[in-house]
Amino acid sequence: MTPLLRSNLPPDLVVFDVDGTLHDTFQWWATVIRAGLLHFGELADLELAVPSDAEAEAVVGMRDAGVWAPFLPEAHKHRWQELRAVVLPMEVETISSGVDYLFPGVRRLLPHLREIGVTVALASNCRSTYMGGMLAGQGLAALSDLQFCLDSPNVGSKTDMLAEAKRLSGAERAVMVGDREPDHEAAVALGWPFVWRENGRCRIDAADFTWRGEPSELLAALGLPSLSPG
Repeated sequence: MTPLLRSNLPPDLVVFDVDGTLHDTFQWWATVIRAGLLHFGELADLELAVPSDAEAEAVVGMRDAGVWAPFLPEAHKHRWQELRAVVLPMEVETISSGVDYLFPGVRRLLPHLREIGVTVALASNCRSTYMGGMLAGQGLAALSDLQFCLDSPNVGSKTDMLAEAKRLSGAERAVMVGDREPDHEAAVALGWPFVWRENGRCRIDAADFTWRGEPSELLAALGLPSLSPG
């Protein structure tokens, strides 16, 4: 734990990234993008490489072209929005299917934070259609106070999402929790402490704390009351 994190404890605002941090996108994403690429290839008369699980998962947490263009040949990377239009309905159908894709403990952690007076905000590098599917399909609207995506008012970046969360909540001490580089960069830009949700897709050694996913570990690191038994 760094001095920056200690000076912001206990937080009255915690901003969570969604995919890879709260939501286990990796249960379904590789299957969906492979099916979507097959369908898009048929529509566009293109032969597209089939990504491995690791190649598919490498884009989770990126934004816009950073998510879609890596799957297209060099001469067709500008068509990433066409690919997104094909795959997006498949994503929303998946996360709205009734299957719980949140990581274990998330459904207890978020309400607990709110019960002890901590504002819970979500910040995702997605667009509104996907975010809407996540909020309704995975029940995250009821588990959080504020939700931001790239289509939110006054938002053009993840840094803007964090700034809006602090402005709207009136918080004095804020912490960002995320799994990828854009999450860390947004926190650094605002001088916030950053908690890295440990994963095998990247490594953020400059994080102020490394969280392995257990709610009790995060609460203890943030100087907050623990969950009640049960």
